[in-house]
Amino acid sequence: MGRDLSLRSFLKDVGMRIGAAAVVVCVFFGLGYVNRTDLFGLSGLLDNQLVFFAVAFVLVGIASVCWVVFQRSRG
Repeated sequence: MGRDLSLRSFLKDVGMRIGAAAVVVCVFFGLGYVNRTDLFGLSGLLDNQLVFFAVAFVLVGIASVCWVVFQRSRG
């Protein structure tokens, strides 16, 4: 696969990276909100820091797999 060194390609790549970073930040803030408000009684589980990060990374992994499947289905 050849590299396209155009401005459009660069901006698309930067946008994708910013979007990926936003998803990760939103997952962590969302889990923090769930932990703080005890939504669905999950605060007891998410109080453990190791479990909190494990759940966050599993959610980020699921989001990335969904993105790859979406991209492959587009073409």
